[in-house]
Amino acid sequence: MKKTVAVLFYTIISFVVFHSCKEDDKPPDNTIDINTGHGVFIVNEGNFQWSNASVTFYDFTTGSYKEDIFKDVNNRPLGDVAQSIYVYNGKGYIVVNNSNKIEVVNMSDFSSSGVISGLVSPRYFLPVDAAKAYVTDLYSNNISVVDLNTNNVVETIPCKGSTEEMLHYNDVVIVTNTRSDKIYLISTNSDEIADSIQLGFAGTSLRMDKNNKLWVMCAGDAGNSVKAAIYKVDIQQKQVEHCFQLNTSLDIWDKLTINSTRDTLYYMCKGIYRMPVTATDLPSQAFIQQGSALFHGLAVNPVNNNIFVADAVDYVQKGKVYYYDSGGTLKGTINTGIIPVDFYFY
Repeated sequence: MKKTVAVLFYTIISFVVFHSCKEDDKPPDNTIDINTGHGVFIVNEGNFQWSNASVTFYDFTTGSYKEDIFKDVNNRPLGDVAQSIYVYNGKGYIVVNNSNKIEVVNMSDFSSSGVISGLVSPRYFLPVDAAKAYVTDLYSNNISVVDLNTNNVVETIPCKGSTEEMLHYNDVVIVTNTRSDKIYLISTNSDEIADSIQLGFAGTSLRMDKNNKLWVMCAGDAGNSVKAAIYKVDIQQKQVEHCFQLNTSLDIWDKLTINSTRDTLYYMCKGIYRMPVTATDLPSQAFIQQGSALFHGLAVNPVNNNIFVADAVDYVQKGKVYYYDSGGTLKGTINTGIIPVDFYFY
């Protein structure tokens, strides 16, 4: 219901948003080779139940882009609501939420290598070792264990709620949950929840800094007036070191990320904010202003620390990605598919 209302609202104001954004009219180049340079793969959700999810590839060397690389290469659509991408051992794992699957592609040419099915509503994929991976889920109350040799779901780990991003640290995988006030620690040896740490409500994204301190963004709960917060956690002691409370609640796509040297955090909160991992207070103003855009995804290029921000525009028409240098200066705009949300730098 929330998504439907948002779509209707933003359709009404779409002309205002559309004309306030700088347009890049360069057409897609579907002849570009993804192996000739370096670039970024952008996952686009597409419209709910329209099966028009896609992946855009942008070549940093030439400035050219391939609009829907999966469909181009494999002669079939990607599916309904692409959520995230993870690359491991030369394979790309594209999580397609409402199609209940993960598409596996060869990263050399994006050709299909298989499909992981038997999922309910997958969100994120994380390899644990060469033989297995975990998959979080919106509705199943489970985390799926996937055999990477067969691409089959071989086991499930009960975890009530809606599990979201994961992070592998030593012999545990740390999992956020948007329907809980805890993060969960899964033993990768037993594939069971070994412990949990109580934080704020609705954990979404998490990152580890250079001092091995865990940072977790919790979205809060607007319906119950629970504010969002960012937590700094001593994962060894399983204790919260600091709670940075925001003055609002957030959506689950409002992300927290970190730069390549793991000393500077970036997060979405109606704009993009940054702060050093040594901070004791939140920054007072946005590093990058949102303006009339609808920020829906955030990432930092590990090569040069350029900041990439996805703009869903109006949740109906094709989106944009803006990229900034580390000083916050806008460097360019990339045309994408509908509702860009996730990135992989190549």
